[in-house]
Parts: sequence; C-alpha cells; structure tokens
Amino acid sequence: MITFKDVSKTYETGTHALHHVSLHIEKGEFVFIVGPSGAGKTTTIKIITGQLRQTSGEARLLGTDSANIDESIYENIGVVSDSSGIYKKMTVWQNLAVFARIWKVPRERVEQVLAQVGLAEHKSKPAGKLSKGQTQRLVLARAVLHKPKILFLDEPTSGLDPLMQGRFVELILEEKKKGTTVLMS
Repeated sequence: MITFKDVSKTYETGTHALHHVSLHIEKGEFVFIVGPSGAGKTTTIKIITGQLRQTSGEARLLGTDSANIDESIYENIGVVSDSSGIYKKMTVWQNLAVFARIWKVPRERVEQVLAQVGLAEHKSKPAGKLSKGQTQRLVLARAVLHKPKILFLDEPTSGLDPLMQGRFVELILEEKKKGTTVLMS
C-alpha cells in the first residue's frame, strides 16, 4: 500500500525535515508515526500523498510513484489534517454532498456517514458553527465518505478534549475493522 524507502527532505532554507526514512505499510495495517513537533510527521504524509516532493529516496502509494500521482489516486485515499478545507457557509450535509457528487457516491452514504460520526442531528447546521470536535468529525466523515483504501490522519485529535479524542479513535478503529489501511501521526 505504502512504500517509503530511504526518503530525505531538505527545504530550501536548509532545514532537514527527513533524513533517510524508510517504512513499508501493508493492506489493513494501522501505523502510528510518533515524534515531537518538527520531527517530519506531516512532511512524511505530504510526500506519500503527493502534496510535496522528497529531496531523495523513493515514495510509492498504491504502486504509484508519489511524485507522479494523478487525481485518480484520490479516489482511493482519505486525508484528515488540521487544514480541513471545510466550506464554512455550507451546511454539514452540503459539505459532504459536494464530495459525494465528485466521487459518485450515493446520497444514502452521506446520511450513513453522518450517523456514523455522530453529526446526523447537525446536518442542517452551517459548518462554520460547529465546535472543534464536530468539525474534526466532519473532516473524518469527508475522508471516509468514498470508502478509501487508505486513511491518512495528520494529528487528527489535536485540540480535542479527552472524551472527543477517545470517540475519534473509536471511529478510526471502526474503519480499520473494515480493512482500511491507516497511517496516523
């Protein structure tokens, strides 16, 4: 599913974000990347998902060189990050409906995912009026809406209270039980 072989990343400022990092993730695995701020966790996820290019080494996602990923790969992955990309003026339901249309997902799936993440009762609420925890659940709902093969979770519980962190992890473990590969920082 994911191959990261001897990858390094040096930014134009001379900062070394990654230095010869390797990992191999098989289908259905749940892998945590742990480290302090600035350790390269987000950089790793951005390289794997094709959002950033490595300085050296090999990064592959679903057999494709991460530096040459095209749009079709995004049908197979879901990403949760702190830069959510939620449309704040649209309702919770409308936010998911936009992506359901893009991914050709039936509208019933929108309702199913809203119930799964505990947002069904908030579906008519503007997304900008959600709490931090509710917003993170909406981002997770969007990430799993199209039943991706791999979920990338970049510090998804950051800023959430302990109770919400636990619920969020439960939701992610439900996805893993369905066979989804999970990479979480």
